[in-house]
Amino acid sequence: MNAVIEVLAPSDVDRLERVWKQLLVHHSRTAGHLTSLGAVRPPEDSWRLRREQYLEWLQEPLTAVLVARDGDRLLGYAVVRVVDAPGSWKWGDQVGVLETLVVDDEARGAGVGQALLGTVRERLVELGIQVMKISVIAGNEGAVRFYQREGAVDFVRTLVMPVSG
Repeated sequence: MNAVIEVLAPSDVDRLERVWKQLLVHHSRTAGHLTSLGAVRPPEDSWRLRREQYLEWLQEPLTAVLVARDGDRLLGYAVVRVVDAPGSWKWGDQVGVLETLVVDDEARGAGVGQALLGTVRERLVELGIQVMKISVIAGNEGAVRFYQREGAVDFVRTLVMPVSG
């Protein structure tokens, strides 16, 4: 598999839909404990909302969608943003945020995720960014292990709870 990594034009964001829906299925399997707070959105609804979010983020000058492809076949993608980082740690004025990194089910284990993450890191280094934040849905231990192998460490734990009852 020869993955080519390139920046996706905002006008091509609909190319991401199929792989986003795979991620939704993966999350629904790995984070079943969250259904106590509400059902997983239907795939079409989930994609519509995520698509809107991607297009909004892509209006920010330092946001990028990086895609891995083999010919015309989309193997995966990463969405990375740069945000202000005021706070307690000397990380510079801004940090990177890896909003999404997903690899097509059929391309998992072939180094596509590593290639995408490596390209994200290179991009952030070129922008002078020192740190990247990554969120992983609870239950997705494979993703946690992947990021830890790449040098990520625990920073913040986010909890969710119902506000009524």
